[in-house]
Amino acid sequence: MFWGTVDTMSQTKRITHIDSLRGAAVLLMVMVHAAATWNPFQDTQTSVLAYVVSGLGGLAAPLFVTLFGWGIVRSHLSIKARTFQALFLFTAQILVNFTSPHLFNPLTPGVLSLMGLLTLLLPFVVTRMKLLSIQPLASTIALIFTIQFFFPEIQGVGGWSDRVSDDSAYTIGSNLFLTGTYPLFPWIVFALLGATISEAHSNSSQTLQQNRFTKSALVLGLVFCLSTFVYSNIENTLWAHPTEDAYLTFFPANPAFIVAATTGVLLIWTFIQRYELPFLSSTGQISLTIYLVHFIPLSLMNDFDTIHQWGLETSAVAVLLYTLAWIPVSALWLKQWPHVNFETILKRIRKSL
Repeated sequence: MFWGTVDTMSQTKRITHIDSLRGAAVLLMVMVHAAATWNPFQDTQTSVLAYVVSGLGGLAAPLFVTLFGWGIVRSHLSIKARTFQALFLFTAQILVNFTSPHLFNPLTPGVLSLMGLLTLLLPFVVTRMKLLSIQPLASTIALIFTIQFFFPEIQGVGGWSDRVSDDSAYTIGSNLFLTGTYPLFPWIVFALLGATISEAHSNSSQTLQQNRFTKSALVLGLVFCLSTFVYSNIENTLWAHPTEDAYLTFFPANPAFIVAATTGVLLIWTFIQRYELPFLSSTGQISLTIYLVHFIPLSLMNDFDTIHQWGLETSAVAVLLYTLAWIPVSALWLKQWPHVNFETILKRIRKSL
C-alpha cells in the first residue's frame, strides 16, 4: 500500500528508500502549506530563495502522487477494498478542508480526493492499456499534451478562489476532474509514472531498460528546464509561478510544469534510492498522519505573520523550522505511540474487509 509497509497485501518488510521518499514528499507538502499560511512571498518574486521554495514545493504533490501510483499497482486490492480506500481518502480530504478553512472550502477537491479517484481508476486504466498493448505513460502524456495545446481552457481560467470553489455539484465535479487544484486531468500522469517505476523494479528484465529511460528523461528534462530558465531571464519574464503568466504554471499544471516536475521527481527518486536517507524513514511511515495533522497548528497560527509583523526572512525561517520539526516529531511519535496513527487505522479496517 502507498502509505504502509507493503509491496503486496501479505508483505510486512518495509522498503527504506520508499519510506524516505514518502517522508520527503510529506515534508515538502508541509513546507508548501506553511509558506501559503505565513506567505513569505506576498508579491511575485524572482529571487533565488523564492525559486528554491517554489521549486521544491512544486515537487511535493508530483512526488506524492508518483509514490501513490507506485503503491496502488503493487497492492492488488479487491474492488471492495479499493472502494473503501477511496471513500476513506475522500473523507480525509473533507477533514483536511475543515481543519484549514484559511486555504480551502469544506468540499474542495484536493490531492487526497485525487488519490481517491486514482484508487478506483488507475488499476483499471493500466490493465486495459496493457491488454491493448498500449504504453500507459507515453500514450497518456501524448494525449494530455495534445489536449492542453489545442484546448488550454479545458483546465479552467479562474484564480485560486475558483479552483477551490464548492458552490455547486457541477463546480465540485469540474474541479475534481479538470479545473481544480489537483484534478485527475492531467495529474494522472504522475500516478502512471509511479506505476511505470513500480513495474520496472518488480521485473528484472525491464530494469535495465527503465534505467536507460530514467537517464534519458533526466538529461532531456534538465536541458529543457535550463533552456527555458535562461530564455525567461533573457526575455525578463517569469519562469515559474503557481498562478501568474509564466513558462511553468502549477494552477493549472501546464505541459512545461509536467516536464519539469517529472524531471524533479526522477532526480529525487534516484538520489534517495541510492542514499536511502534513513533519517526520513519515520516521517514516511506516518506520512498520511502528518499530512492530516499538520494543518491543525497552521490553522491555529495562521495569522502569526500579521500579528507579529513578520518580514520575508522571519517568515521563511518559520516555514523551514515548522517543516523540519516533523522529522523528530515523527520519530518520537512512532516510539511512544507506534499504533496511534491513520495508517494503522486504515490497515486494520482493510484487513477486516
